[in-house]
Amino acid sequence: MGKKNRKKSNETVSSKPSPVQKKNLPVKGQGLIWILLLLGITAICFFPMLSNGFTNWDDEFYVTNNLLLRGPDWQGIFSEPVVGNYHPLTIASLALNYALSGTDPSSYLLFNYLLHLINTVLVFYFIMDISGKKTDVAFFTALIFGIHPLHVESVAWISERKDVLYTVFFLLSLRQYWSYLQTGQKRKLFICFFLFVLSLLAKPAAVILPLALLALDYWQGRKFTVNVFLEKIPFFILSVLFGIITIKIQSPTAIAGLEVYPLWSRLFFACYVIMIYFTRLIVPYPLSAFHPFPAADDLGLPVLLSPLFIVALLAFLWYQRKNKLVLFGFAFYIINLLLVLQVISIGLTIVSERYTYVPYIGLAFIAGMYLHQKKAAMFKQAALLIPLVIAVVFGAITYQYTSVWKNSDTLWSNVIEHYPNTPYPRTNRANYLSKMALDPAFKNEAASLYEKAITDCNIALQLKPNLAAGYEKRGLIYLDLQRNEEALKDADSFIKLEPGNRLGYDMRGTAYLRLKDHVKALADYDKCISLKPDDHRSYNNRATIYHTYFQKYTEAIQEYTKAINISPEGYYYLNRSYSYYQLGDIAKAREDVQIALQKGTVVADTYKTTLQLK
Repeated sequence: MGKKNRKKSNETVSSKPSPVQKKNLPVKGQGLIWILLLLGITAICFFPMLSNGFTNWDDEFYVTNNLLLRGPDWQGIFSEPVVGNYHPLTIASLALNYALSGTDPSSYLLFNYLLHLINTVLVFYFIMDISGKKTDVAFFTALIFGIHPLHVESVAWISERKDVLYTVFFLLSLRQYWSYLQTGQKRKLFICFFLFVLSLLAKPAAVILPLALLALDYWQGRKFTVNVFLEKIPFFILSVLFGIITIKIQSPTAIAGLEVYPLWSRLFFACYVIMIYFTRLIVPYPLSAFHPFPAADDLGLPVLLSPLFIVALLAFLWYQRKNKLVLFGFAFYIINLLLVLQVISIGLTIVSERYTYVPYIGLAFIAGMYLHQKKAAMFKQAALLIPLVIAVVFGAITYQYTSVWKNSDTLWSNVIEHYPNTPYPRTNRANYLSKMALDPAFKNEAASLYEKAITDCNIALQLKPNLAAGYEKRGLIYLDLQRNEEALKDADSFIKLEPGNRLGYDMRGTAYLRLKDHVKALADYDKCISLKPDDHRSYNNRATIYHTYFQKYTEAIQEYTKAINISPEGYYYLNRSYSYYQLGDIAKAREDVQIALQKGTVVADTYKTTLQLK
């Protein structure tokens, strides 16, 4: 009975023979040769990225300044969103890197590199599954996936770990579902769901997987009965849940309101996104980490004419409505773009190269199958020449483009080269250059670095006078250069634009302090603390004012103690020691200095002698 029931179940799932179930098995070992070749080409193309570093595009939030990685804080990892996303599995993987190499980027880059190689192999096997074991189709599709220049962003950008990680589980889930369709084993469906959960925990973009499963149903030849949809209810429920969580997290900051871009313009954006990603599959230019939205009052001809492409595409798909390959490939492409069509405008870029990572599988599969079908009618050498040309051209572009991600200067300089009238890349580059100027290794170049950074900020503010980041970066540079009057003006402008941001008050408080206006400086540090109660730096700054300018040593000790209770920095103990000394409490002064020394804080020999410390 059990065997008969199982057989009946198999027939229910696969009631119609699959169009790809023909026996076309490769010679044993031949597949391994293709995989090794594929891995070799992909590994060479991405090899330069292993010598890259962090960038100031989210890497500080994901890694260098992310306290969740220290320890690590497992409770925080699984309960707190990071940079507008809930992706605990990704943060956990970064915590593993932190345990291995701290803030040395080498292990982070290596993990991204290896995950991309794994994904490339998974694409090969996934296409082997759905193509009826056509090795040439699997190789061609995986080659496009592995070395396409638009995929560099997903791999070479450390913060985009979520992309390469979620894709591992996404592809594994698709393979398990295909196996379920072939065998009818419910266990495969359960494994598919479990892998779906892992994919969601790596990146919420995995919410579209249930639609991809329906596309596989169509490709396999399965009838769309009620049961086909019922078995996917758990998948859709989980997708809706993660979708709600993501929108709730992102809506305050990342999602633009209708007052910025009205609904009609967003429909044009959706058409443009579908068109531009399609064309850049073939012509990957320009390559940039930042492709800005057009001006709200001038969308530009490419955006305005993009609906014509959609009309032509729909006409083509209608003409090819009996061609399952074309319909499945385009369905896979568009399904995996649904979340980034900018109907809901997210972020600062209209298109992002990382969003092609999974969608291009569908289009590459169409091309691979077409080449396979036409191989008999073409010269065999010509059929081999196309993948060779792609490997050389795309491979060379990718190899070169990975170096653009070397650091923030190379990254944003490349963006500025393509989009010189976009303000955000300039403020990001200015931020990096000003930090370089503070590095003793660049002491001789500091003046020119500051000058270039200020120029970037000036251009950014000319392009967008209400750009808060422009006043923020330039004001901080002016503080570094002791140009306090100019810093004060920029801090005022920054506060007007972002009154809820503590940094503006901190900047202004520092400028007031240097200009000897201690009362106003105290008021600004008070505001910092009201906005961020655990702002230990502002407590320390307030204490310094009490100690140095008002000689209120008891109040200073209270403020230093608050700073220490939040963050026990060595120099906070040293500062408090000075206040204890002024009050004549030598024992406590000596005790704080000893703690400061244990924490590696440098203490002047004269002060140690005064306290009779060795």
